[in-house]
Amino acid sequence: MKLEGDPQGLEELKRIKEENLFYLKFIMKEAKSNTDNIATFKDKAGRQKYKLSYDPATDAFTVSPLAGD
Repeated sequence: MKLEGDPQGLEELKRIKEENLFYLKFIMKEAKSNTDNIATFKDKAGRQKYKLSYDPATDAFTVSPLAGD
């Protein structure tokens, strides 16, 4: 499994891993099981939203920022 993409998004996933591993597993499972292979999450402050995309062909996850609400 490969994880790549936006550096700030990757840092946020690392923070989530340290603070709430269950939530990180949930986000990753959500991306794998959705029909569009996408899950979204926000940073700790709730200001920036990110998209976690899963590519089943390569078993890779990609993080990218989304426009704010």
